Amino acid sequence: MRKIADSVREIIDLNPSLKLGLSQRLMNLSRVARHIHGAVEARAQKPVQITAIAMALSRLQASLLDPEGGAPLRLADRLTVQRGLAVVTFPNTARCHEGLLDLQKVIRGAGGYLTISEGIREIMLITEARSLDLVRQTVGERPLKVTGDIASISVSLTPDNVATAGVLYRFLQPLALQGLSVAEVASTTSEFHVYLSDDDVMLALDALYGAFPR
Repeated sequence: MRKIADSVREIIDLNPSLKLGLSQRLMNLSRVARHIHGAVEARAQKPVQITAIAMALSRLQASLLDPEGGAPLRLADRLTVQRGLAVVTFPNTARCHEGLLDLQKVIRGAGGYLTISEGIREIMLITEARSLDLVRQTVGERPLKVTGDIASISVSLTPDNVATAGVLYRFLQPLALQGLSVAEVASTTSEFHVYLSDDDVMLALDALYGAFPR
């Protein structure tokens, strides 16, 4: 059986929104205790009182740094921006796959921008808006949807934070607070790419720099 305090810490560490709320002293601890009661009992493998969970939360909250008063959070090595993009969605068919192979050769051979994500029923590609005519000519399927005036903000994660739980949420949360709509997201091991309206780029950058001061 785990200690109650250890169970509470594990649950909070796995939930970035709760952890952020606790660190900024935004939450009613009794309500949080009731909210996570079942999860704590499952981890502790024994009945647990709400008051015991609230006490553990209080101790945990005291140990958390307030992001506004603590040291800067260095989660990213750099942010880069690519503008003038478009998002194109195709049905996931054999014909589409054949066309995309040819498209990759042409665009990558010319040093152009191209990101492809494949789902069960759809294939999404992001490329420069100036390449849309080439996309339509080369891919043998009619697009299901085309969205223009898109920009990307690419985040290179620091080596220490690549495997940190909730790290990608930490970048999306400031954008959500600003009410910004994200068109698409993509990621690799150490890079995270957010695609949004070109008009929202400067506000998004300000939000990210404000959340993660250097």
